[in-house]
Amino acid sequence: MLNRKGMGVFVSLFAALLLSSCGGGTSSSSTSNGQASVFTVGTDAPLPSVVSCQLMVTGITIFNGTTNVSVLSTPQVVDFAQFNGLHQLLDLNAVPNGTYTSATVTIASPVIGYINVNPPNPPTASTINGTLSVSSVTANFPQPFVLDASDLVGLRMEFDLRQSLQVDGNGQVTGVVNPVFEMNLLNSTDAGVSIDDFHAGVIGVTGANTFTVQGPHGRQWQVTTNDSTVFDDPDIPMSSFTASTIVSLTGTLDPVSHAIDASEVEVISNDKFFLGGLLTYVNPASPQPATQADIYVREELPAISGISDGQIETLTLNGSERYRIGNINLPLTTLLFNNTLLAPGQRVDIGGPLTTSNGTETLTVHRVILRRQGQSGSWVSGSTMVQSGNAGSFQLTDDWTAGILLPAPLTVLSTNDTNFINLSGLGALSGPGPIQIRVVGFILINQANGQPVMVARSVEQLGS
Repeated sequence: MLNRKGMGVFVSLFAALLLSSCGGGTSSSSTSNGQASVFTVGTDAPLPSVVSCQLMVTGITIFNGTTNVSVLSTPQVVDFAQFNGLHQLLDLNAVPNGTYTSATVTIASPVIGYINVNPPNPPTASTINGTLSVSSVTANFPQPFVLDASDLVGLRMEFDLRQSLQVDGNGQVTGVVNPVFEMNLLNSTDAGVSIDDFHAGVIGVTGANTFTVQGPHGRQWQVTTNDSTVFDDPDIPMSSFTASTIVSLTGTLDPVSHAIDASEVEVISNDKFFLGGLLTYVNPASPQPATQADIYVREELPAISGISDGQIETLTLNGSERYRIGNINLPLTTLLFNNTLLAPGQRVDIGGPLTTSNGTETLTVHRVILRRQGQSGSWVSGSTMVQSGNAGSFQLTDDWTAGILLPAPLTVLSTNDTNFINLSGLGALSGPGPIQIRVVGFILINQANGQPVMVARSVEQLGS
């Protein structure tokens, strides 16, 4: 069950902006009078102990040489610290054909949330109301992008927290935000604008392979599945989805229908409510069965008065909860993640029924889903151990976002299925260092020593 712990921090939903526009190239402008579609994706580069950087995004436009075309239907509150290397669909808009060379984002009202770690006491959350040095930022695309009629492209918008949040001589955040954005239009099939963490409530099943969902900002989306779609919980077939089902979707936007072509569907809740965020405290600690866990709330669906993003909430556990690892549909996941294998720093979704009595909201936990998360930092020189191919391990120095709650350095395990980006493979992590990298994967407990480790799905070398 959940009991409120007010920490006065506000965190909103976001990870990536996806705007719908058309696909394109890099040559001359189209002469057609048709329209294309653009979707927007946003991601971030994090900062020490900062777990939230909320901005009100009041507008996004792309420039075609004569006109700034809007690709954001309504202002959105976006938390750029929530997803590091992950993307979430927010909007889809039609734009005129043409050659586009830049994008402009207009922002307001920065709020920075961070974690205070004070062992042996449970961590607390604090907030800073920030100030912007500028309210509008224009970024030129690496090369002009041609949008033709009926194309679908994604606008990737990355907010660099490391460069944007001003710190003092002691490395402490001052609250001054000098916004640094990188933006680029990409074809809808590009991995840089894929949908890999979109939470939505089911409206209804519309066919043998389709259902309709409503996202956090009220827009409805058609979801299409096929024989290759992975349903992570085989005990809950799509035919059983109801208006009380909340799912997490991975996939791409279909260039013709603009439906979400789902590659993975994870049921988060069958009780019409979920909380998503970071575990900050577990009692008792692994390997004992946890009876209490604190979660730093980053998102909730639907929004409920009295439970606010940015607060730390206390959950009561009794062992009857269903534990699963998201995006993996094997029964053995319960051997890797259960109430004895919880740890601060894990990103989780919590599903269950919410009841209100005498003005007090109570969440009874039914499902706990371990989610993918991104960690950024420096590869530790000399730490790489190659077993075979890309299977092995290395260490990551990470005091950013969830890193403040995890071991330092953090051990990362890679497999021959790990995707290496801007790196030839595990063996490329060598030399005197440092190498700046971002790892996306799962935080699990190494049952041999009881320490959290990260199992990598992707390892990306970042630019300087």
